[in-house]
Amino acid sequence: KQRYQRRVRDISEMVAVSYSSDEKVASDEELQNVMRDIVENGFKGFTNGADFPKKMTDVPSLVEFLTVVILNISVFHSSVNFQTFTSYAFPPNAPSCLSDRPPKQDETITMERILKSLPLLEIAFFTMNVSYNLGQYSPVERFYLGSAGEDRQGMLGENMAVSPEQEACIRRMEDNMRVFADRVAQRNEGRYLKYDVMSPRNTPITTQT
Repeated sequence: KQRYQRRVRDISEMVAVSYSSDEKVASDEELQNVMRDIVENGFKGFTNGADFPKKMTDVPSLVEFLTVVILNISVFHSSVNFQTFTSYAFPPNAPSCLSDRPPKQDETITMERILKSLPLLEIAFFTMNVSYNLGQYSPVERFYLGSAGEDRQGMLGENMAVSPEQEACIRRMEDNMRVFADRVAQRNEGRYLKYDVMSPRNTPITTQT
């Protein structure tokens, strides 16, 4: 919830640099083309375009749309992707397949039944290996905040064209993220199992392609 609220504030500030009114949002033809493309191609085959808006008509809606997109490809992706080994390293917790049929409704489950249903050792090892590799950070990952990676460029990569006003917004967002990252670090102090995957220091800017 805190990450969402902070991103709404930061994105609102960035959007305000380009769109000072609802009219400017509604009259941006390129933006409207993007919205139509999402509905007509991205949600092709869905009834009524999955109720996704074909037009963006006001600043609050644009901020909400951008916030959801950014959180899904960065924060939500990190919380799921980089925790795969935590879940799948113990095959009984989340088996990739079963050696026996799934239990029926109200069937009595015994330890023998559970052990008989678990995947073969080779399959379990394969699942652990795949989940471990999928949960690793890429060597060229770009994070919101500082990283030990040598190739890190941060949010202001050399190919990103931004105005001085936009860069100032990004710098303020980085300052806010440092405060949040410090809170995450303080929360994890003294804990045997630290949950820091949601820290901006461990959150890539986007998914790797």
